[in-house]
Amino acid sequence: MPQVYDAVVVGSGAAGGMAATELCLKGVKVLLLEAGPKLDIATDFHHHVKPYEFPFRGRIRPREQDKYNYVVNAWNKPSFINELDHPYTGKKFAWVRARAVGGKSLHWGLVALRFSPRDFKAASHDGYGDDWPISYEDVEPYYSRVERMIGVCGTTEHLENNPDSHFLKPVPFTCPEAVFESSMRHHFPDRPVIHGRSATATEPVPGRPGLPCHYCGHCGRVCNVAASFSSAGVLLPIAEKTGNLTLRPNAVAWKVVTDQNGKAKSVLFLDRQTRQPEEAFGKVIVLGAGCLESTRILLNSSNEHWPNGLGNASGVLGKYFCEQIMAGSITGLVPTLKGRKSFADDARPDGTGIYIPRFRNLKEKQSTFIRGYGFEGGGGSSEFPGFARKIPGFGARFKDEVKKNYATVISIGSFGEILPRAENYVEIDPVVRDAWGVPVLKFNIEFGSNDLAMAKDMVETQREMFHAAGIEVLNERTEPLPPGWSIHEEGTARMGDDPKKSFLTRFNQSHEIKNLFVADAAAFLNASEKNPTLTILSLSMRAADYIADEMKRGAFA
Repeated sequence: MPQVYDAVVVGSGAAGGMAATELCLKGVKVLLLEAGPKLDIATDFHHHVKPYEFPFRGRIRPREQDKYNYVVNAWNKPSFINELDHPYTGKKFAWVRARAVGGKSLHWGLVALRFSPRDFKAASHDGYGDDWPISYEDVEPYYSRVERMIGVCGTTEHLENNPDSHFLKPVPFTCPEAVFESSMRHHFPDRPVIHGRSATATEPVPGRPGLPCHYCGHCGRVCNVAASFSSAGVLLPIAEKTGNLTLRPNAVAWKVVTDQNGKAKSVLFLDRQTRQPEEAFGKVIVLGAGCLESTRILLNSSNEHWPNGLGNASGVLGKYFCEQIMAGSITGLVPTLKGRKSFADDARPDGTGIYIPRFRNLKEKQSTFIRGYGFEGGGGSSEFPGFARKIPGFGARFKDEVKKNYATVISIGSFGEILPRAENYVEIDPVVRDAWGVPVLKFNIEFGSNDLAMAKDMVETQREMFHAAGIEVLNERTEPLPPGWSIHEEGTARMGDDPKKSFLTRFNQSHEIKNLFVADAAAFLNASEKNPTLTILSLSMRAADYIADEMKRGAFA
């Protein structure tokens, strides 16, 4: 007889890692399936190798560029997929995928923002879409628990649309950030420039694995001491200590299998290396493989009873995709800082620069679009002064000009809320399969009129703010990046109280198959303008608590 676990969790990133860890802490025996290998964060990445030590200064070899997505470099390459083995079809979309224990949490941007009460009830404010079946008050205790577990640094600001977290000490502003903050406070008091809120342990956190940040500035290369949060560095060590976790790497999930009574009984997967099929049995199945990958698994799990995707009685599975549009970015030089010495501006964690929270459509309504956007950015130069490419000249004079401006650089980029629409959806391509023979996703996603109207305002606003601050514009992007570029995929298995309009309950549970759960951002009803990871972690923890409580009642026996 095959072993039957209390729970089988698919995916080991933010969603799956949290679900598995919380269940293990509750005494649940968990099998965790991860499609990629188990890498050692301390030894399997080139954390502190200098760019000039690589053949192409840290860039991917030209002959390998077709294999990888836009975020891959020589430092983080081990955890990312070979795109040629993992195709997808349809309209242009940037689908960034990492397959390794820890998933994309190994090298995410670390921005950790709570959703606000308005975000959960956005439809009540502007009449578009649907409210979440839960409120901020339902999630707030889990935000607090997650923050104390992983560590989030920042400053208390008492902003209505950006609830404060339980913060560790912040990272101070750089000189150009301080100048910009002062100017914004004078010219635009409704647009506060605050410290970035980052999932980084800037000081010791009781019970948290890893060490505090040593300010190397190499978070995106995968933190080798787990100071920046990752599932592999922080969550899974906690789960392993319970003795309740069984980790199965190199397990490429294909579909969820149901029994004769319609209950989920197992996950069919393929060994990544041998490509042989195997089956993992559980009393409860939890999908936390990421919004689009979990949706792909559910769509591929169709059977005679569920021809349009497992449990898809409502027909919404795969629909209402949402994210953030990255409409514009701008880089400039602060003239008053020219000639000043730079103070290791790059030696700081990701996500700890500046953040300009949403200010549109909070008190005064815009005439051309609903919802809003925020700006993320930072000041100072990195290990390689990228701004130098934009400065004319050659030789000694050129070098002097670069040194003169080293401490002056500042840049910001925009993140705007994409409205969830049924027309934005994914489906299974009837022909194309990946290297393991699993049918791939076909994308039917593009920006809508509200998204593009907002994007126009974002570009105009970034210019307005830099002009008011007296910043000399060095470079500007004014066209939106393609859909998917934000890497914040959400909404394709939305939750709700009405089974006719939603796929999941308020506890991330399938309406139709009671022992099937989706713990990632597929459950979201809207994206907001905020990065989703903190909310993913919180909702996954909440779902795991519900599962454990229901197990005690014998609901999944």
